[in-house]
Formats: sequence, structure tokens, C-alpha cells
Amino acid sequence: MFYRAERFRPEDLFKEAVPAVYFDNERAALKNISMTGIAAQSHVHDGWDDRLGTEIPFELRVGDDRLYRGAGRIRRVEPSGSRTTVALEFTSGFLDLPAIVTEHDNLLLSRTLADPAFGTSNGILPEFTQLCAEIVNLFRSYKELLESYEARLTATGREREEKLLEALIACEDRMVPQWKELWYRGSDVLEPVWSDPEMLARHKRYAERVLTPDFMPGAVMRRCYEKPLGYPGDFQIMNYVYEWQRVGNTPYEKLLHRIGIETGACVGTRLRMTQKILAAEVAKAPGDKPMHIANLGCGSAYEVYDYLKIESLPRPINVTLIDQDERALSHAYEHSHREVVRHAGRAKIQCLQASFAQLLKAGALFKTLPPQDILYSLGLFDYLSHRRARALAHDLYDQVTPGGKLIIANVKQGRETCQWPLEFVTDWSLIYRTEDDMRAMVEGLDVANITIEEDATKCVYLMVVDKPA
Repeated sequence: MFYRAERFRPEDLFKEAVPAVYFDNERAALKNISMTGIAAQSHVHDGWDDRLGTEIPFELRVGDDRLYRGAGRIRRVEPSGSRTTVALEFTSGFLDLPAIVTEHDNLLLSRTLADPAFGTSNGILPEFTQLCAEIVNLFRSYKELLESYEARLTATGREREEKLLEALIACEDRMVPQWKELWYRGSDVLEPVWSDPEMLARHKRYAERVLTPDFMPGAVMRRCYEKPLGYPGDFQIMNYVYEWQRVGNTPYEKLLHRIGIETGACVGTRLRMTQKILAAEVAKAPGDKPMHIANLGCGSAYEVYDYLKIESLPRPINVTLIDQDERALSHAYEHSHREVVRHAGRAKIQCLQASFAQLLKAGALFKTLPPQDILYSLGLFDYLSHRRARALAHDLYDQVTPGGKLIIANVKQGRETCQWPLEFVTDWSLIYRTEDDMRAMVEGLDVANITIEEDATKCVYLMVVDKPA
């Protein structure tokens, strides 16, 4: 194997402000860096494929200050969520990483101390600073209450656990609606922020500094923020919501976990809506002819192994689970296998691991599979630009058998959306759509019927596209 210079995650080198990459005047997010090249995630979706092999100039900047200027040849282009990853091999010079890190740190210190707004809330909407103060006060009030109650409680053993649970439930019943009121108010306050990238970044930095630490006692929001598997929305985060357990070492940690579960409840509602459709379709034509079902970006596939707990299947089902994460597929397979065995040949589960880029190329991915009676994707489209979402929806529709269904879920725009808590508190970016955006995904297809339903939380659209028989 030929040696290649070690790559580093930028956050491992630059502990505070990660330098931005500029291709001409277009800002991109630095993804990895080495002596001989960089990879960056661009918000521009189109045109990069045509530039493979070409040389382009680039700069590393901290704010408006240039840290490094060079040129590189584009060696790799691939979709990466809502962005495009562009990898460059340097054609001029090399990066002296220790020197760059030192220069970066000195530059950051000088810039920070020279900024008259440092340590202030200048440029932040007054309504948002007030909202943040109310959220922090709310959280810390419950923290003080529960910790004080726990410290004073003299009961022991099972009685103590019962009393702590009663206190926790009483706090949940009161705090959840209080949090939702503040959450929805935040959506109203931040409405003008989303269209201004500079203003958005400023408010996001402020929230991460002021709010994020107070959310971290809750396991689900902490995992969203820390991203231990390297990407947001991993299968364990989904399982937290699906399984709805009180997770934490103290009553307050469990209370904050509940707040996180409520914020991401749409993950569970979209799954239950889809599971209900699957069950109805399987029951519609009982017999011995197998129904083919595929889930693209399946995560833990909780809806599958939960459905398989049914006493007996009306007809055989062959389920294909597809995901980029081997750990998610292992979880899905292991939790399904016992029920598959119990159904004695009437249920089959196969798992297919594919990279994110491969997930977007449905034609190649499904070429070894039969046409699907139901093909669904519940989270993947949240990361795709309109162009990629439309292309993938069209490709997936081609894999659906006549009379079958394509099901797509996507987070929606609206006051109740989880957009600002996820984006500002946990640095989790998604693409939120309108009903018209959903319909645009399948525009031009020959469809028998389209239904678009809002979930109970008003955070998600579930679109079901029926193919003519």
C-alpha cells in the first residue's frame, strides 16, 4: 500500500474556530486536512462533477483573515448530506501543519481581543437573548428543585426509587408544556434569521455558548451534539425516541432526556405512521405470495422488528434493509432475527451496507433486487438538496412494482418544527420542506395517487406515492 500523508479532522487541530475553505468566493466547511491535501463540504450542489481533475485556487480563512493560500487538483467529488464533499490534492506547496495551527491560534487570540463585541450580546436579537435567559432559568430551576428534593429524601431502597419517580413524573408533566411554549416562541423570534447567513451563524454561536451546556445532562441531546459515530441522527438517537425510556443517573438527567425526546418526537411518529401502512398492505392480500419491502437509510429498522412481533404474518415478507452504518444494520438484524425464526420461513431479512453516495444511486443499488411492493425512506431525504431529492425519488420510483408504494418522510417547515433547537443547540442541520417541495420531488412521474400527511407533532410530512397497477 502506498503511503499517504496522515489526514486530520479539523476539530482535532483547531480547538476553537475551524478555518473555513474558500473556493474563489464560495465558502465551504473544512472536513479533513493533511500536508498534501484537503477535503471540504460545499453548499453548491451542481457543477462539481464537471470539474474533476481540474486545478482550482483555494484559501483557508479565519473570519476575514487569510491563514493559507494555495491551489489543488480536484480528485474526488461526492454528495455528503445536504452538501458536496470536494477533495483537493495540492499542486503548489504543502501545509506545515504545526506552523499553521500556531498561526491560527495567535490569529484567533488577536482577533477575539480586538473585537469590541466579544463577550457581549451585540448583534443578537433582544427577543432571543430574553428567550435564552428564560430557557436557562427554567432548566436550572428544575435542576435545583430535583437535586434539593433528592438530597432531603430520607426514604431508602424501593420506596426511595418510587418517590423519586413520582417527583420526576410531576416535573415532566409541568416542564414539557413550558418547554414547548418556549420552543415555539423561538421559532417565531428566529424567523428573520434563517435568510441571513451571517446573522444565522451569529445566533447559532450564541445559542451554543449559552444554551447547549444546559441541555447536555440529557442523554439524547448530548449524543446529538457530540455525534460519537461521526454523523448526526445515528441509530442510537433514533432508538432513544422509539423506545421512550427514562435514561439518566439522576432524576434531573432523566428530565432533560425527556425534553430531548419531546423535541425529536417526530422521529417516532413518522415511524409509526409508516409501520401502520406496512401492516395494512401486508394484511390486504393474505396468501403465500411474498411481499417485497425495502427501507433506504434504515437505521435500526425498529418498525420492522417491532412489526414482526405480530402473532402470525398474513403473507410472507422479504425485507431489505439498506444503510451506511454497519452498526445500525447489525442492530436491525440481531433484533429481527428471533422473530424471523419464529415465523418459520414467512419472513426474510437481508441487510445491505452502502456508502452515503451509493444510497443516492438507487438504480445501481437495486439492480440485484426484485421490484419492491413498498419502498420507503424516512430520514435520508432530510439531508438532500432539491435536485438530489428529486433525482433519488425518481430513481426509487423506478424500483417500485406496478401497484406498489413509494413512501418518503421529510421534516417540514412551520412553527412547531424542531429546526432551531436541533440547529442551534446540537449543530444538527436538516433541510425542511413545504408541501409543495414534497410534491416537486415526484413531479413528472406517472402516479396513480399522492397523499401527504402531517404527523401528530406537526414536524414531519409523510408522502405516499401510489404507482399505477
